[in-house]
Amino acid sequence: MTATPSHRITRIAERAAYDAASIALILDAGYICHIGFIADGKPVVIPMSYWREGEYVYFHSANKGRFADACAGSDICLTVSHFDGLVLGHSAMNHSFNYRSVVAHGRAEQIAGHADKAAAMQRFVEQMVAGRWPQLRPIKDHEIRAITLMRLKLDQAAAKVRDEWPDEETVDPDWPVWVGVMPAATAFGTPLADPARNRAAVPDHVTRHRGRDTHRPRFPDET
Repeated sequence: MTATPSHRITRIAERAAYDAASIALILDAGYICHIGFIADGKPVVIPMSYWREGEYVYFHSANKGRFADACAGSDICLTVSHFDGLVLGHSAMNHSFNYRSVVAHGRAEQIAGHADKAAAMQRFVEQMVAGRWPQLRPIKDHEIRAITLMRLKLDQAAAKVRDEWPDEETVDPDWPVWVGVMPAATAFGTPLADPARNRAAVPDHVTRHRGRDTHRPRFPDET
C-alpha cells in the first residue's frame, strides 16, 4: 500500500505505518468510524458503523438522505481511532494519550446490486457478532432497497500509533511526581435482555462477548 506524498504523515512520522496489515489490525478492532464529506458547500463529519473486507471499508446509510446523496461517487475522508490510555509526564506539556488511528481518503463507491447488498449486510452482522445471522428473522427485499451501501478502497490510508511512555523531560527531570501510563480499554459487559421484546434465552454467541476487549498494544511488563 503506497500513500501519495500529500497523504503521508509528517508530524512524528516514526509513528506512522502504511502497510495493509497494520491498517487492518486497527480497523478490525473498531465498530465506529467518522466520515468527512462536503454537503451544500460545507464540511460535515458523521459517525458511522463500518466493517472491513480485504482492501475495502464498507458502510451503509438510508437510501435517501444527505449522507448518501453527498458521499456516493464523491471524495471522502474516513477515520478510525482507539483511545488506549493516559500518558502522565513530569509537566503539563508532557501529558498525552496512547492511541491507534487510521485515516483514509478516496472516492466512495456505491454497491447497487440487490444480491451484493444482501450478502454485505450478512457479513456486517457476522463481523459484529459471529453466529448472529442464522438466528435472525430473514431480511426482506424492501429492507435491502432501503439502504445505500458504499465502500472505500484502502489505497490511500495511513495508520498512526502511540504506544509509549511519557517523553523525556528536559526541564527539572528529577521533579518528584509520579510518571507513567494509565491503560484504558473498551470491554463488553453483561448482556441485558430487552424485557418487553425478548423471545429467547441468551445465546452463546452473545454471552461469549462478555468481558471481551478489542485488541490494543500492551507494555512488555504489563500483566
